[in-house]
Amino acid sequence: MNIKCGELNFKIGYNSDWEIPKNVAKFVCKNEGAHFGGSPEINYNIEFKDMIKQDNRQIISTKQEIIVGCEDNLETRYLFIKGAPYPYAKYTEVDESNISIEVVNNFKDMFDIDTMFWSLFALERHMIKRDAVVLHCAYTVYKDHAILFSGPSGIGKSTQASLWEKHRNSQILNGDKSLLLKQGGEWCADGWPVCGSSEICVNKRTKLGSIVFLNQGKENTVVKLSKSNAVKKIISQLTVNYWNLDFVDKAFTLAEDIANDINVYELTCTPDVSAVEALEGILKEGEPWIL
Repeated sequence: MNIKCGELNFKIGYNSDWEIPKNVAKFVCKNEGAHFGGSPEINYNIEFKDMIKQDNRQIISTKQEIIVGCEDNLETRYLFIKGAPYPYAKYTEVDESNISIEVVNNFKDMFDIDTMFWSLFALERHMIKRDAVVLHCAYTVYKDHAILFSGPSGIGKSTQASLWEKHRNSQILNGDKSLLLKQGGEWCADGWPVCGSSEICVNKRTKLGSIVFLNQGKENTVVKLSKSNAVKKIISQLTVNYWNLDFVDKAFTLAEDIANDINVYELTCTPDVSAVEALEGILKEGEPWIL
């Protein structure tokens, strides 16, 4: 199965009777011609095992749901479900282009869920090498530009995106995440195969218009963030491998580049159309693309 996500072309080899998420099909390329962009840069090979053995790579990070080992800049990841006594999968970089994935048979039936399936591939690690980052946000399109509503879980991203869809005829392309990357020197939002509970997943690239960080409140106020505050907000909602200092440095560099090119706002809002009106008024003042 050939996949293109952002600018990364990769191939996944697995048992054909394995049930995987339906959204995977939106990122599949049926041939290796112009649509795929040539031969795959990474080959993932998935095998099913009764148990997973630990290798000899030095452990560099231990968290509740992931243990990371490393040797010669090649990673091993042991992936856990919270509370489980053993990992459900192991990700092993054999070299720069070949990755082995072992999945425990007892968990095999759980991978029709987006987050479970894509957790196997460490995509954020490979995206950062291609100057792309994953932002936790509701990805909407209005007047051919992306407006990204971002903030911690439960802050109201889906609510604000739905209000714009209802009252301004915008389109929601992903309710949970977007890939951010540059095309022709301009920042764009792109489709991402993980969409959370929204179940909205459209594989489409759009020029990035604005990023809006949300707060809940009794009144609607909009503030354009300074560059330094914008970088802090962006970093807080990026998928970052904090055990990898090169990854962290690159993420900050890309966040600074985004903040230099794109206006970032903070919207304190109510869950109704007045929030749309407040934000739209500010965007009309500062965003030429919205006029």
